[in-house]
Amino acid sequence: MINKQPVVQSPNTFLKTISIIHLALIAGQIMFAAVTFMITNKTTTGQRDNVFIYVVPIMAFTGLAVSNILFKTMVSKIDGQSPLKTKLAAYQSALIVRFALLEGPSLFAIVSFMLTGNLIFLGISGAIIAYFIYLRPTKQKIEDDLNLGYEEKAELDGTDKIY
Repeated sequence: MINKQPVVQSPNTFLKTISIIHLALIAGQIMFAAVTFMITNKTTTGQRDNVFIYVVPIMAFTGLAVSNILFKTMVSKIDGQSPLKTKLAAYQSALIVRFALLEGPSLFAIVSFMLTGNLIFLGISGAIIAYFIYLRPTKQKIEDDLNLGYEEKAELDGTDKIY
């Protein structure tokens, strides 16, 4: 039997949930990069004739631009009159889309490094991971991105209220 009851989350639980998602995505990229670096026998910084030297930077830049544009678009479409629960659910969706659009080019860069041994690709992935870390979700960022009012900020700060 399928349980169709909604998950009851407090705003604190919401913040923990998106923080865990964020941390898991970062950890996966870092571990994949580390394992790939350890198993790749030959490393270089050249190979200008390789197609990846063009594709990886283009994908990284495109992923960065599209993730920011799409995130801002999704957040701007959140109805300001909606309850906090609805706003947080939409915000979580926007964050997951943003993270996915950044993680894809990062993983592609790591795979490109694994195939070619070119350290530039690992550097590009490292730059994306650093930006990913910078995007760590915090209460302040949520408040700023959603333009929360005083009452909603108080509700977000509350630890005992479950909605």
